[in-house]
Amino acid sequence: MGRMRFTVEQRFADLDLMGHVNNVAYLTYLQELRLKLLYRLLGDTLAGMNQVVVRNEIDYLVPLGLSEEPLGAETWVESMGRSSYVIACEIIGPSGAVAARGRTWLVYLDETGMASTPIPDDARALLSTAMDDK
Repeated sequence: MGRMRFTVEQRFADLDLMGHVNNVAYLTYLQELRLKLLYRLLGDTLAGMNQVVVRNEIDYLVPLGLSEEPLGAETWVESMGRSSYVIACEIIGPSGAVAARGRTWLVYLDETGMASTPIPDDARALLSTAMDDK
């Protein structure tokens, strides 16, 4: 399966005073795209999983303005460790150019929410279907 394509809606509130999409809005885009990917892979079981974001990273490549059309995106699982995994994303502007690249690190937690725990085998198998095949 590999990379998955999604869209993300822009809002007027995403713009800064110069009319560009503000850097903070990209975190919202990453979150929306991450959830779309995880719901497609894990379905309703996602709500019962105890995991937390521990890091976000964004490279801003091309400034974006407000567009009437949704932004395109490709999202995939970049890597998996014992208890953590990385979801990567490319946000594509109206011109077709990659406007930003982002990565989010997530860690599975035990039932107390205080310590990492191995990714369950069933979740690992589903997440692995979205590993980048490029």
